[in-house]
Amino acid sequence: MAEWELAETLSSDQVRDVYLAFVRDVIEPGGLECEERSSGRRSSFVVRSEASQATDLDREAVDAWAATRPEIVSATIGPLLDFASAA
Repeated sequence: MAEWELAETLSSDQVRDVYLAFVRDVIEPGGLECEERSSGRRSSFVVRSEASQATDLDREAVDAWAATRPEIVSATIGPLLDFASAA
């Protein structure tokens, strides 16, 4: 799971643009899927691979992307979880 908090100065359009950039820059090129949950300036995401589990490289890509975005004031990228084994 990934979570981030955006700067308070962003408009709702800018908040949407950050999410769309995330999908365009990380999710789609990596063949990933993303489920978003938002509450104001805070968002959390469950990121998974279309084919199987997300990998450490996928996790690192999310972390690296978030670090380049000045709109994100804090980000936490959680450990990989195996949801298949939890079912």
